[in-house]
Amino acid sequence: MHITRTKVALAVGVLLASAAASTSASASPARPDHGCTPSWQLVDTPPKRQNISELSGVDALSSKDVRIAGFEGVTGQSRLTRWDGRAITDTTQIPAMSVLPMGTSGPSYSSASEGWTFTSTGRVQTVQRWHDGRWAMMPLPVAPDPVHTTLYLSDVDPLSATDAWAVGGTYQAGAEIVGNTIPLGALVEHWDGSSWQIVPNPAADAPDTVLSAVAARSATDIWAVGYQAVGSGYGTFTEHYDGTSWTVVASPEGTGRSSFRDVSVGADGAVYAVGSQLLAGSATDAAPLAARWDGDAWQVMDLPDLGNGRMNKVYAANASSVWVIVEVPDGAHTFAHWDGSAWAMVEAPGPKGLGLRYYYAAIDGTGPNDVWAVGSVTDNSVVDLVDPQVSHLSCGRK
Repeated sequence: MHITRTKVALAVGVLLASAAASTSASASPARPDHGCTPSWQLVDTPPKRQNISELSGVDALSSKDVRIAGFEGVTGQSRLTRWDGRAITDTTQIPAMSVLPMGTSGPSYSSASEGWTFTSTGRVQTVQRWHDGRWAMMPLPVAPDPVHTTLYLSDVDPLSATDAWAVGGTYQAGAEIVGNTIPLGALVEHWDGSSWQIVPNPAADAPDTVLSAVAARSATDIWAVGYQAVGSGYGTFTEHYDGTSWTVVASPEGTGRSSFRDVSVGADGAVYAVGSQLLAGSATDAAPLAARWDGDAWQVMDLPDLGNGRMNKVYAANASSVWVIVEVPDGAHTFAHWDGSAWAMVEAPGPKGLGLRYYYAAIDGTGPNDVWAVGSVTDNSVVDLVDPQVSHLSCGRK
């Protein structure tokens, strides 16, 4: 966040602190449950240690155990925190591996004692395992042709200590290629309790095809979504694992160029995928895209007219309560909620003065009345100052 005057920075801090302390920040359209009408609240985070502090992942294991990941400073060193039912505090950290800029994505846990997260420095990616009360780097498979290809994972979802799935893409590599910009096929990897292994999938050799997210309901019901080449553009792409093999499942075309960015499976088995499609009447602008699995096929969902934007992350509690992080034209984020019959837009909590913008990177929960969204807040002015942001949908602090 860029701030031109010290007194403005102080005002921002006061606003954020007062907002975090407030008891109700934004009403929600979630259905009342036994007299409960949940609302979004800001939750205090531990004092940041550097000017830039952002949150990038959240995994809600229970109402009293929510794991949050983020990074701080220009080097992007990871910082892990945990909600224990009363407050968010620092927890066991991932060992620092480099003074170079490092990104952290995840985390994803199968239990309080077992989980995974990715870290990356430039084009070098590592996976960290939470096990026996500590984080440890685990080896990943090497690309079959490491001189000309590289592997990169986008998401991981563990079912147990001996069963975890990760998805991403295989990319062309070489001294003249900058970043992972030329996809060569979809990538699926599996952890069996002792090592990660590449698993065959039907799109492994499909150019311009990548899997962006994975959601595992059980060992025989796993979904992965992303995008694939369609003519001169690209379209949504989905695969499903039935316990034996991965298969391609026909996915909705959307309008023009489209892709899925995230997928979530509710406690009742309801499956929702979100992403973006081409905005009607535009050759370049994106519009939000949402689809649900009806048991036989994907169905595109009717959405409010949101204009230019996209849906980045989704959490499905069940078929009657689905929350989505929506990126709006100015780059900031808001929420959308599906109640089983209609979508409603819900403003992100927090003060709206001083040009503040809220950016949410992840969302998860334990049910319709216990949902967490994490990210950052900034006013995009002169001095780099970014604060972590945690929003909680509940019926009041337990």
